[in-house]
Amino acid sequence: MTVAPADGGRRSRRGFLYQDAVTLLDCLDMLDGLWTAVSWEDLEDILCHRGDAPAYRQVKTVEGADKRHSIADVCRADQTKKPENRTASTSYLGKLFLGKPLPDGARFTLIVNEVPAADLYQFVCDRGLNPQPVTGASRERVLERLAELTFPDGRDLAWCVDRLDVLVTARTVEQVEQEAFQRLYPYVRDYLGQEPLVPEVDEVLKSLVSVHIGRSAAKRTPRRHTADDFRSILEECIRKSTGQRRDGTTERLMTLADKLSPAGIPQAEAERQHESMLSFRQARRRSVGMSRERYDALSDRVYAICQITTARRRMGLIQPGQPAYAATLEAIVKMPEVESGQVELSDALAILSDVTARCQNRYEDAS
Repeated sequence: MTVAPADGGRRSRRGFLYQDAVTLLDCLDMLDGLWTAVSWEDLEDILCHRGDAPAYRQVKTVEGADKRHSIADVCRADQTKKPENRTASTSYLGKLFLGKPLPDGARFTLIVNEVPAADLYQFVCDRGLNPQPVTGASRERVLERLAELTFPDGRDLAWCVDRLDVLVTARTVEQVEQEAFQRLYPYVRDYLGQEPLVPEVDEVLKSLVSVHIGRSAAKRTPRRHTADDFRSILEECIRKSTGQRRDGTTERLMTLADKLSPAGIPQAEAERQHESMLSFRQARRRSVGMSRERYDALSDRVYAICQITTARRRMGLIQPGQPAYAATLEAIVKMPEVESGQVELSDALAILSDVTARCQNRYEDAS
């Protein structure tokens, strides 16, 4: 276990969703055998290990395709500092190179969300690859701009620059999450033993990025995850998101029952709703083509009704608990496809149970 740097402590949890999504990709790389351990908000934004060799990874994003990082950018002193403190050590690369152990095998990665300018592009490599050191004008430009940096342990600036990589990731957090979704899908499928629902994989993705990675990044000390650690976390997220254990048994009723409790639903009725929810999930998994699209469209409409009811409740237009539940049921009954008989009311209510089971505090916010 390492202690986070002393220059401001652990981060607040605002504005770091992109970094958290990139962290998830590194964790999935670890499951594929690229790393032996991964932690975040440690000695760098992301700290990966391959055996005893650390890979310090710093995430720097820009908004807009007209802005690209160059060597001048990543070597420029932090202009928000007082003039006397605007030194090379405050630059992106200065922060990346300094203040951490530099054992043999250490590497440094600057992760950016836009293709960098031509000079910095010389350092670009693919995920997981360790290219040969960069030579020529680009290397010399970095050495010149950061010449004032000094290092302990017999290392020097050239040693660090020769171990520098630039990794270009997707431009937006949505695109990074889409890549993570594609990589998570087979893990969820193998756990369930059948094709997962898209919302199930989305829920796993959200739990990993926003809950596990996000919350652990805000704790006082970082946690180093091994592949086995992270696999257990992933499987727990899948279990909570799908209600199904690896052996095929379903999750206990308490999850849905607890969410229905603020609406005054007794245990026996909650059990019936639970059975309806399971029947709907099974039917949805078996469906293909137009049938699957029909289920998905219905789920989207029911979810939208729940969002509207929740918003009205939080505005004080509907009281929490039983009134909020009754308003949701009334809106479901008045769906045009239900009123016309195109959709059975029982199917619409089963979908409502499914939506309720997947969401937090649907009828009453946590106190």
